[in-house]
Amino acid sequence: LSCFSGGMFGLGSHEEATSNSEKQLEVAAGLTETCVKAYRATSSGLAPEVFSFDYKGNIIVANPSYYILRPETVESLFVMWRLTHDQKYRDWGWQIFQAIEKHCRTPGGYAGIQDVTSVPVQHNDQQQSFFMAETLKYLYLLFGPDDLLPLSEFVFNTEAHPFRIIPET
Repeated sequence: LSCFSGGMFGLGSHEEATSNSEKQLEVAAGLTETCVKAYRATSSGLAPEVFSFDYKGNIIVANPSYYILRPETVESLFVMWRLTHDQKYRDWGWQIFQAIEKHCRTPGGYAGIQDVTSVPVQHNDQQQSFFMAETLKYLYLLFGPDDLLPLSEFVFNTEAHPFRIIPET
């Protein structure tokens, strides 16, 4: 759940320029990359619900090692793309999308998987409501044009609903 924090720090660095803005953007980039590395650390290309690090900074997949279609990493990828236009954020988002398509798509929709380290995967037979409301929305926005819900005009709540920012008069 904490992988939204890359986007949060990114937005914090962007809204009001301070002496810490550059450092905040660096923190945002590092947090986002760490969350992406959790996806890359598994044979399915999907991040576990829980992970930790060894003394060298390598990702350790912890138990439970399931994946339930969470949006937080792709939310950070979307925000970081919009703020920096660094192609790596779209590339990482595309890799995550491909892993979701490959391992989570079922005849009736999408489902989480029981163990991200085991391929072929075993589905958990649940499509969480946040998958379409958030995960797919953020992936769509990641690859869409910047003028579609621009961050300078909209803020997203915790369920990815956009709210127009009302300018101060």
